[in-house]
Amino acid sequence: MIETVVVGYGLAGRAFHSPLIQRQKALRLHGIVARDPAVRAQAVSTWGVVGYAGIEEALADSRVQLIVIATPHDTHADLAVRALEAGKDCVVDKVMALSATEADRMIAARDASGRMLSVFQNRRWDWDYSTLKEVLSQGLIGRPLLIESAVCRHTPPRTWRGDTAQAGTILHDWGAHLVDQALQLGVGPCRRLSAWITPAPWPGVDSGGHGRIVLEFDNLLFQVEMSRICRLERPRWWVVGTAGGFTKYGIDPQEDALRAGDLDRAAEPANFAATIRRETASGVSESPVETQRSHWDSYYANIADHLEGRAPLAVTAEQARDVVRVLDAAVRSANEHAVIAGPWGR
Repeated sequence: MIETVVVGYGLAGRAFHSPLIQRQKALRLHGIVARDPAVRAQAVSTWGVVGYAGIEEALADSRVQLIVIATPHDTHADLAVRALEAGKDCVVDKVMALSATEADRMIAARDASGRMLSVFQNRRWDWDYSTLKEVLSQGLIGRPLLIESAVCRHTPPRTWRGDTAQAGTILHDWGAHLVDQALQLGVGPCRRLSAWITPAPWPGVDSGGHGRIVLEFDNLLFQVEMSRICRLERPRWWVVGTAGGFTKYGIDPQEDALRAGDLDRAAEPANFAATIRRETASGVSESPVETQRSHWDSYYANIADHLEGRAPLAVTAEQARDVVRVLDAAVRSANEHAVIAGPWGR
């Protein structure tokens, strides 16, 4: 068993990492790091684990092999470097870091220590993304020309997520997932980008209310959009190909199921089913697409398999650093009203 400690017991540590780790036979949730005594006591009671007041206690525990960093974004680099230098393998919640310089420092620490470093890009296993990949792999809409990927809601950010110093911009939240999906879609390197950030209407929130990045690949425009101020429904995916179009509504249901206590009960409403529209000899045809039910368990299953020598790492630090580099360029673009040249990704 790979003894694992989660550092941070906010939403990510409590509702995502801890239950997902517990679901893996090769991983054991050994402990939780939480500075607040009441929060720490709650975590110990809930999971039956060791409670640590600080990361230094967990790093000093010789039983611990894997450290999972689930803290505000601005702390990721320092905590990951400390874990790696202490000889622990490390998973970092997204976004990897708030700058490429920080990401470089984390990778250097990994290389010096010889340990594993990965980033929690769990939404590579979202149902909507897996469905789109299947449609493209089968050539059902031809070659993609335009892709819009959007997560638009109307809700203020939670706690520290509205503070740029701790969280980065709105692009560093859902945007870290959407950019990662774009770079992993296999459409080649991103050549250049443009980005915009609209201010948020809530006092004390300086990380933005709406963000948009237009990524230019060879023969493809890929737009990612995330919003906290949008009262209008938008498709999760809107894709134009040379032989048809693809749309899909709704956010992957695994998060709600996991937060409700049973990931296996994830279910998608019928109206979230994807649709393909094509022109045929008899006119325009529209048909539903079966949802591909990928699974969030795949992330930590791969971590365990990799640490036990059975599989290559699915989410590498270099891939996560590419996301950070894109976000660095996007913030620069938004601030300077400029097109920024890459390339990023492969």
